[in-house]
Amino acid sequence: MALGLLPNFINTTALRYFYEVARYGSFQVAEEKIHIAGSAIRRQIQLLEEELGAKLFIRSRNGLRLSAAGEALLYRLRRAMKELSSARLEIDILQGMHTGNVRVGLNETVAREMLPVFISEFSKKYPRITFEIIVANSNALVEILLRNEADIIVGYAIEPRGGMQKVLSFKLRVCITVHKSHRLAKQESVRVSDLVDETFILPSADSHTRRVFNELFERVAIKPAYNVSTNSFELIGLLVAKGLGIGCQVSLVWGPDPARPDLVYIPVRDAKVSSAALGCCIGEEGVPNMATSLCLKELTSALEEWAMRSTKGR
Repeated sequence: MALGLLPNFINTTALRYFYEVARYGSFQVAEEKIHIAGSAIRRQIQLLEEELGAKLFIRSRNGLRLSAAGEALLYRLRRAMKELSSARLEIDILQGMHTGNVRVGLNETVAREMLPVFISEFSKKYPRITFEIIVANSNALVEILLRNEADIIVGYAIEPRGGMQKVLSFKLRVCITVHKSHRLAKQESVRVSDLVDETFILPSADSHTRRVFNELFERVAIKPAYNVSTNSFELIGLLVAKGLGIGCQVSLVWGPDPARPDLVYIPVRDAKVSSAALGCCIGEEGVPNMATSLCLKELTSALEEWAMRSTKGR
């Protein structure tokens, strides 16, 4: 007998098994993750397919993939799960219990410089809220948010796209990063023409920062020499600290790096440098639950304080 919670669906257990197989892309992996016999999972999904009158999975040489019907069901099922999760969290809050899990994606630099303090302070106020932290470059963070694999992302030079909204941003300066012993380390700013004979450690070719510097180099007809290109700004910092070249990045601050005393950030003062921002973004539909709402409120306050401290006296 249908309970009416999920209209026209009699077997809600089958929906759970379908979600797990779709999530992991494999019956065998789903069996291992949820500790249910594979035969039981297959039987429930077969019953669900009979109920719907449509195949949900297609087997191919490349493995298991969702059919068009499976894609449609998974999309709606995820939305229903989010709503039920929100309802549970709202009830918990009404009862004075702040619980839940928040998925936050950040760049390495943001994670290193402000996340430990934020989690420490947040956990004192809301000890029953847990975090899933994803560290990636800005392009990957946007894709993760759009795939609904993160609730909040914070990163440098994030370019907004359809399906997401920016809730906070701070203007950044385009800088080079040098070792403190470098000939340019004492400069308050530099021009691109000052960098002609330098060896660079460049951001990856698909990054916003790389495109900014490519524009600058092209303007003065410079083809930069480089020995490393990477999507990790933390690695760029480590290589610069070893004296292997100068780095290119966007930064909230300039001058000596307070966390890494061997590094100095120097603004590039050439006119018409493309702007960039440190951004905090969420999905276009907003946050999925009360735990994420609480986190977003506290996180935006922490980011504002961090930006104020970082730029004080600059």
